[in-house]
Amino acid sequence: MGTILEFMSHDHDRLDAIFAEFCKESDAEKARDLFSQFDTGLRAHIAWEEEILFPPFEDRTGMRNTGPTAVMRMEHQQIKQHLQTILETLGETDPSTSVNALVQVLTAHNLKEENILYPWLDRTLPEEESLALLDRIRRSQAGTS
Repeated sequence: MGTILEFMSHDHDRLDAIFAEFCKESDAEKARDLFSQFDTGLRAHIAWEEEILFPPFEDRTGMRNTGPTAVMRMEHQQIKQHLQTILETLGETDPSTSVNALVQVLTAHNLKEENILYPWLDRTLPEEESLALLDRIRRSQAGTS
């Protein structure tokens, strides 16, 4: 996976697969474990974006408090709120309302990233900078950043 779009889209797909398994799982303990994996992975993904990918975009465009990354940060907050609600109610009540709300936000959010942010980074950044960003993500993924 040589581009930011490829790497991050692949991670979206990985997270979507875990979430789909969670939604199908009838065993409460297994569902809780799957959701925990999803939650941890999605929070890491969000951190990669906010700490590693957004800054070069914002530096080059001058858009810090407006524009795509400002909207994406707001959506990240919504996503985290939905994750927390699901975590708090998992096993106690039917999480379908929160799950549906999370799916709606994530679907639109991922499209923006995959159609706007990631391609922009791939087109605009010098290859060495893109590779360095991906290397930082991979190092943080391995827990060595």
